[in-house]
Amino acid sequence: MTIDAIFEATIQVLLANGLEAITTVQIADRAGVSVGSLYQYFPNKRALLAAVVQRHVGEVVDATIQACRAAHGTDIREMCAAMMSAFVDAKTRRPEVSRALYLPSAAVNADAIVREESIRCAQAVQQMLVTACDASFTQAPLVSRILVGSIVAPTRAAIEAGGDRGDFERLKLHLTALTVGYLREVSAK
Repeated sequence: MTIDAIFEATIQVLLANGLEAITTVQIADRAGVSVGSLYQYFPNKRALLAAVVQRHVGEVVDATIQACRAAHGTDIREMCAAMMSAFVDAKTRRPEVSRALYLPSAAVNADAIVREESIRCAQAVQQMLVTACDASFTQAPLVSRILVGSIVAPTRAAIEAGGDRGDFERLKLHLTALTVGYLREVSAK
C-alpha cells in the first residue's frame, strides 16, 4: 500500500538523516513513489510527519485499549500487568521508530496528538477500572488520567536511553508495581 510505503520511508529517512535534513524528495525516492504522488496524500512535510506520529501513537493506544478491554473483571494487578505489557510492547516493538518520532514532536504539535489519544486511552482505562473485582474508585476519571500519564514518561526515558528487550521487560514489571501501588492507595475498598 502506498501510504504504508510512504510512512515507512519517512521513518527510514528520519532515522538516517535527522529531522532537519529530511526532504519530501528523499522520502518519495525511498518509498518508490513520485513526489507528486506523495503530495496527493500530504500537502507538505509537516502534514506527513504529523500523520506518521498520529499513526504510531494511535497504534500504541489501540493496543492498550484492546488489553484494557480484555482485562475487564479481573483484579487490579492483572489489569495493570495487561495494560503495561500492551503499552510497552507496542511502544518498543521498534524502539528506533519511537526514538525517531520524538524528533518531529514539536514541529508537528505532537502534544495535541498525544493529548487526544491519551484521552481515548484514559476512557478505556476507566471502563476497565470500574470492573475491577478487588477495588473501586470514587474518582475513576481522574485515576485513569493519572494512570495513563504515569506510564508515558518512564517508557519514553527507557526508549531514549537505548534500552534493549530485557530493559523493556523490566520496565513492564516496574510500571505494574508502580500502578498497582497507586491503585491500591486510591481505591475505595
